[in-house]
Amino acid sequence: MGDRWELGAAAGGSLLLCAALLAAGCALGLRLGRGRGAADRWALVWLCYDALVHFVLEGPFVYLSLVGNVANSDGLIASLCISCRSPCACVSCTAAG
Repeated sequence: MGDRWELGAAAGGSLLLCAALLAAGCALGLRLGRGRGAADRWALVWLCYDALVHFVLEGPFVYLSLVGNVANSDGLIASLCISCRSPCACVSCTAAG
């Protein structure tokens, strides 16, 4: 590792998206948890954040895996799949050609 840490555009976008999902999960969980105890509110925050991550990040990945090919896509989700961009021996990459 060098003296400088540099993030690529995909990594920076991913971090911003995760931060936005965390903020949205916190807002939604705290709003739904009004009138409940602190432990219940934070459990709702975690569940809302987790649901948002599943729908926003994992949903498109599953869709691309079923109807297309993640390795040949140019979307944000596909750009996070670094192992499919470089030559590797995983099942997805060898099946893609």
